[in-house]
Amino acid sequence: MSLTSVLQNFRVLSTRHSLKCVSVAKSLSSKAPPQGVLKKLDPDTGKLQIKKTNIVPKITLVSGDNVSITTLQEAEKLSKRRDLKLVKIVDVDAKTQRPVYQLMTGEEYHAEDLKQREKRKEERQKNIKGEKVLLLNCRITQHDLTIQLKKALKWLHKMYEVRVVISGAHGNVEVAEKIYSSIDQFFKVEEVDARLVQKRTKGSDIKFQITPPAYKERKDL
Repeated sequence: MSLTSVLQNFRVLSTRHSLKCVSVAKSLSSKAPPQGVLKKLDPDTGKLQIKKTNIVPKITLVSGDNVSITTLQEAEKLSKRRDLKLVKIVDVDAKTQRPVYQLMTGEEYHAEDLKQREKRKEERQKNIKGEKVLLLNCRITQHDLTIQLKKALKWLHKMYEVRVVISGAHGNVEVAEKIYSSIDQFFKVEEVDARLVQKRTKGSDIKFQITPPAYKERKDL
């Protein structure tokens, strides 16, 4: 049975249980105290005392085909006893208004992590508009390099992937490596989470891609 089916069945049972509770509560009293408020008579004075109680948030816990309602603290204790990982899979369920957690083995957790990574990768690929090419010569000055990188930064901001080719001096790849390091440092200083990937060295040349980043909030962007 899939996780979606389990949650759907659980929501139906929860709804029926809630309706029964409401019906019983109405028959007992039309003025039931709100949740989190305790009312009782003081035996000495005979006056009605109202005491606020701490409401412990509940979560929906999925373990295999079983679904239960518990507290996060109890779920954490259970995960430790069973040597399982407690993973939040839904921030707030639309029906129950509770977060949903699942107990997973190490293997299940690893599989879920890979699944989420692939999902994020696919979403990022969908957002990429195309490719731009940046050709750099090993004799480029720092000033000109900064100008070229600012141009690349605009492309990245518009969700273009940038392919970079650094033409090094013949037989001296160290010059190209220095430029590569300068590019990496540039994006760190700009606080841009751009990723330099698929670096290849051929002779004295270096080729790589810069993927569109997740931008941090900056006033100048």
